[in-house]
Amino acid sequence: MAKSTNTPKKAEPDFLIGNNGTMVALTPMTAKARKACGDGTVAFEDWQLMGGSIMVDHRMADDLLEHLRDDGFIIAEE
Repeated sequence: MAKSTNTPKKAEPDFLIGNNGTMVALTPMTAKARKACGDGTVAFEDWQLMGGSIMVDHRMADDLLEHLRDDGFIIAEE
């Protein structure tokens, strides 16, 4: 009889975080995260966009990440 290999599936992160020194890249990975970026839940200026990421000053990133986690978003580091 074959053993069951049901392992819990890891939740997909909503945002990936890349620490680039003075700037932190916040990349939306799920539809939920992209919607939050589009509807103003995650507010940013056009000049903060670099590719598919929102660039945030490292001094403000911790507070932003805390608020995202409080809102139920899953955050993972690259």
